[in-house]
Amino acid sequence: MSRFEESRLILTGSFRSGPVLLLQFFLNPILFALFALWLLIAEATALQLALNVVLAIVIVAGGLLLHGGTLNYFSDRFRDESAGVAKAFGRALRHLGAIAVCAAILYWIWSLAGGLSGYDQTVPTYLRSTLPAFLRRLISIGFLTGAYDAGIFLLRWVVIPGLLLPLALRAADQGFRGFGSTGWRAWKSTVASFQYWLILTVVALIGVYASGKLMDWRPTSKDSTFSTETASLVLRLFLAYILGLFSWVLACALIGRRGWLGKNLTGDSAA
Repeated sequence: MSRFEESRLILTGSFRSGPVLLLQFFLNPILFALFALWLLIAEATALQLALNVVLAIVIVAGGLLLHGGTLNYFSDRFRDESAGVAKAFGRALRHLGAIAVCAAILYWIWSLAGGLSGYDQTVPTYLRSTLPAFLRRLISIGFLTGAYDAGIFLLRWVVIPGLLLPLALRAADQGFRGFGSTGWRAWKSTVASFQYWLILTVVALIGVYASGKLMDWRPTSKDSTFSTETASLVLRLFLAYILGLFSWVLACALIGRRGWLGKNLTGDSAA
């Protein structure tokens, strides 16, 4: 199979998953609304504290189930086009603990990488100071700062997710058994693909960089009114959400496809 054919299968597979697309489209805003409500709950009484804890568990469990089930679904879908949503999400529900461990590790490493952004002035300045004089004349501090920021972006949105999300699929598919020897062999077969990293980079550029630029854009007309500004904000929020959602579903389809190939290579099967 050619590389372009595999890319086409991943793209078309992400669009042919109506039920999962609908779940992602509606449940993510619902979970976000519940999170906003959770922030508003006081902790003055025991009842409020209990409600706070219960709602936090519901939000976290709902998010893990939604995305773990989505990863399972795409892995199943590439094996069997008649694969259903209920089986994939039921498997994710049984393996919620393993998914939570993967999510916690991913978030911890991702947060650590985010701390590197605080050195976006000192590191480029130091690196430029170590260069020979003729290179300092050619390479500006602005170029090094931009390269540093691009490196942090790739680390946080491509490298770390690219390395850990296949493990999340193994957790959602087989629970803690997915971290065994066959799971690691499947993981190696996933991350060893150049095309995998190329598609993941494009996904990050669309879902994170492009949607961020869209939200940063502001109407430049001097005749802008509050209503036009509000309409612009709502439209940009909706378009940014669609871009982010499309990118995430495409990433899940990519990881599901590579996970399915890894299962074939290792002779593994779903629990």
